[in-house]
Amino acid sequence: MPAGVHLKPARTFRPDSVELYEQAKDAVAQVDSTLNAHINAFLRWLVGETDELPERPAAQPDAASRNR
Repeated sequence: MPAGVHLKPARTFRPDSVELYEQAKDAVAQVDSTLNAHINAFLRWLVGETDELPERPAAQPDAASRNR
C-alpha cells in the first residue's frame, strides 16, 4: 500500500472544550484504554451492536461540582 493511503478514512472528533478532552484522556488512562477504543465502543453501543458501555473510572469526589 502506498504511503499516506489508509484503509479507513480519518474522522474528526472535536470535544466541546480542551478541559473535556483532557478529562477524557485522563479517564481512559485510568481504565487502561484509549480515546479511540472508548469512542468506538460507545458508537457500537449507540447503534445497538452491543449492550455493553465502555468502562469508566470510579467517580471522583469533585466530579459532581465540575459537571454543573
